[in-house]
Amino acid sequence: MEEVTRLGGFVLFQQLLTGRREAVSFFFANGAIYARFAQWAIRTHPPLGGTSVVRQSIAIPSDIGSQGEALVREINLEGYSEVEFRRDAAGVPYLMEINPRLSASIEVAVRAGVDFPYLLYQWASGRALERGNGYRIGGWMRHLGGDIETTIDSLQQHGRPGIPPRMRTIMSFGASFLKPMGYDYFDWKDPLPAASATAGFIRATLRRLGSRLRKTLL
Repeated sequence: MEEVTRLGGFVLFQQLLTGRREAVSFFFANGAIYARFAQWAIRTHPPLGGTSVVRQSIAIPSDIGSQGEALVREINLEGYSEVEFRRDAAGVPYLMEINPRLSASIEVAVRAGVDFPYLLYQWASGRALERGNGYRIGGWMRHLGGDIETTIDSLQQHGRPGIPPRMRTIMSFGASFLKPMGYDYFDWKDPLPAASATAGFIRATLRRLGSRLRKTLL
């Protein structure tokens, strides 16, 4: 920082937000909201913030629900969008980002009863849009490969701000197997996506292990 400021630059410190990461999704078209959905991420990859790997459908919080909808309407963001927030230790929400596309966590919404991909199909094909009639709250979804990776990263980053103690990390990972939970890509009626995802995870893991082994030998 001394080097940067000495050369005329400046440093911006960003507050570390340690509260829940919550997201509200909308389908907005023709000046109307056709569907709403909210979720929170219990774990992400990387651990301090990234892709949600364990998430749950929740009732739309009054504060970020109204804020997110006002934002979508103000910028006229038609179609699907996901507005993400992170809360501080006192519970105050801060806007993180807006994703104007189907996110990787969309399956938790679909399984809860909000079929955003089908709404996109209706909208793109010029068909009449169906309004959502609510959704099931409390449903869990898990990306197992990503959860394994973030658990390993959390163990390796032990002691950094925002990273839980090692024992809590291990217990939280194990306890997730005891909850009724859906898994990304996995459906008994269509097993190929899960098989493909598993094969990809194994290949990526072997590549990382090989890279680390080569660095160790060198």
